[in-house]
Amino acid sequence: MEQNKQTKNIRSKIADYTSFGYILLVLSSFMYIGIIIPEEHSSFQIYTMMGSTLIFLSLSFTFFVLAIKYKKQIEE
Repeated sequence: MEQNKQTKNIRSKIADYTSFGYILLVLSSFMYIGIIIPEEHSSFQIYTMMGSTLIFLSLSFTFFVLAIKYKKQIEE
């Protein structure tokens, strides 16, 4: 019974981490599109958007890696 509860908990973590990864990936895409659209931006705005794009992409990558780790843990 404990094994079933633990597996269910891990499956919910996988679903959450995958969702977080996709949300952050889409958010970073929108931030990048905001940078490349030709408009009047100050250098501070450009650097802030690029920095947040990189942070969101790295967090997205981290969540996808965690989801893969938990998937391998279920397969064992």
